[in-house]
Amino acid sequence: MVGLRGLKDWLIRREYARITRALATTPPQKLLARGRRDVLKAFHRAARQVPAYKRLLAERGVDPADVTTIEQFHQRVPIVDKHAVFASSELAELCTGGRIDDVASFHTSSGRSGVYSFGVATRRDLRRAAIGVEYLLDRNFDIFSRKTLLINCNAMGVKVPTRTLAVAETSVRANAVLALVRTLGGQFDQFILNGESPFLKKLIEDGVEAGLRWKDMLVHVVTGGEFLAENYRSYIAHLLGIDPDKPEGGMIGFNMGLSELSLSIFCESAETIRIRRAAGQDRRLRCALFGQGVDTCPELMQYHPSETYVESIPDPSGSPQLVVSMLDRGLKIPLIRYNTGDTVETMTFEDLRTVLARCGCESLLPGLHLPLGIIWGKKRPAGGTAAGSISQMEVKEALYRDFDLAGRLTGNFRIEPGDGRTVILVQGRPGAEIGPDVADRLGDTLRTYVDQDVEIRMLAYRDFPYGIEHNYEQKNQYASPAT
Repeated sequence: MVGLRGLKDWLIRREYARITRALATTPPQKLLARGRRDVLKAFHRAARQVPAYKRLLAERGVDPADVTTIEQFHQRVPIVDKHAVFASSELAELCTGGRIDDVASFHTSSGRSGVYSFGVATRRDLRRAAIGVEYLLDRNFDIFSRKTLLINCNAMGVKVPTRTLAVAETSVRANAVLALVRTLGGQFDQFILNGESPFLKKLIEDGVEAGLRWKDMLVHVVTGGEFLAENYRSYIAHLLGIDPDKPEGGMIGFNMGLSELSLSIFCESAETIRIRRAAGQDRRLRCALFGQGVDTCPELMQYHPSETYVESIPDPSGSPQLVVSMLDRGLKIPLIRYNTGDTVETMTFEDLRTVLARCGCESLLPGLHLPLGIIWGKKRPAGGTAAGSISQMEVKEALYRDFDLAGRLTGNFRIEPGDGRTVILVQGRPGAEIGPDVADRLGDTLRTYVDQDVEIRMLAYRDFPYGIEHNYEQKNQYASPAT
C-alpha cells in the first residue's frame, strides 16, 4: 500500500509540474484567447442544458444562436446576480439537466445580503476542485515535500476538497484548533490554517496568550472572505514569528472565492505578495499599478483564464464590478456573466510586465503568465479618499499598523455618518484596556491614509452595539447602510 500511495503522489506531482510549465511558457495572450473561446462554449452549454437559464434568456429576448463571437457575448448576454438567479428559480432548475439526484455536496453563502446563494457539486466536481486546491497549496507551501496538516477553520460547513492532505475540520472553535496544534505539533512538518481573517486573528492571539509557541513551528495562513489589509498580514506574521518577505519560512496568503462559484477565483502567490508589499513602500509603483491618489493598496491576485472568464464592468457610478463566467464543462450550476458585487479591475500579465519595467522592478514579475485581479472590496472611493468616503480599507490598514493597538481590538468596527464628520465605532477585545489614548493613537494612524476629520469611539467588548459576541458565522458589516 505504501508503494501505491507513493506512486499516486508521484503521478500527481508530475501532473502539477506539467501545469506549471504550461502556465510559465504559454504566451499570456494565448491563455486569454483560450478563455474567450471557452466562454462561448460555456454559454451555449448553459443555454441548452439549464432550464432556468434557458427561461431567463427567453425572458430577456436573447437567442443563443445569435451569440457566436466574443463581441456578441459582451453585447447580448445578460449580466445576472444572486437575486436574478437564486431568488427566482428552484435550485434544481439552475442545475444542468434540471436535476439534483447526482449532487454529492450542497453549500450556501452567508445570507448577509438577505438572499442565499447555493453551490452544488457532483463527485466529479469535488475531484476537480481537489486538483485545483492541491495545485495551489503545493505551489505555495510544498505540500508534497512536507508532511502537512490543513486545519479548516471555516464556518458554515465549508469544506476544503483534497485527495492527499490530512485535514482537521474544526469550524470556528479556537480551543479545538489550539488543542490539535499542541497535540500534533511534533507530528507534522507544517500546519496550514485556513479560515476567515477575524477568526484567525482571535485564534492566533488566543494561542499566544495560552503560551503556544507558534514561532517554534512552520505555520502558514490562508484567508479571505473580505478585504485584507497589508498591515493585517504584517500583524499576523509578527504573532507567528514569520518574516512576510520570506515566505519559505511561513506564508500568509489571501484568497478570493464565492460559495456559488468556486473556493478560489483569485489567489495570491509569494510573487504577488512581494509586488503588493513593494507598492505599499514605493509611491511611484503604487500609482502605476493602482492609479493616482491611491494611498491604500488593494489586493493583487492572479487567476486562471482557462477556469474562469473574468470581466470588469463599470456600474452606473463608474465603479468596476466583477462579472464572472465559469468555464468547466462539467459544472452542475454553470453561472454565466455573474455579478459578484465586488469591485475588481483586471490587468493582463503583459501590462504588469510593462508597469514593473517602467518602475525598475522587473525582478518582481511572477513566473506564471496569468492575468491579475486588482480587488478593492465592495466599494472603491473614486480617485483617492474624498470627504465622507472613508472605506474599510483605510480603517483596517490603520488598525493593524500599530501591533500593540491591534492586539487590544477584535478587529470589528463600524463606520457611521456623524454630525458633520464620520464616526468610527471600534470594539475592544475582552478585558483589554482601551482608554482615550487608544482612540488618539488610532486617529493619528488613520490620518496617514485619509485627510479628513474623523471621530473615533473606542468601546469595551460588551458595549459594542453591532453584535456583542462574535460567533464568526457571518461576515462583519463594517459600514452602516447610510454610509
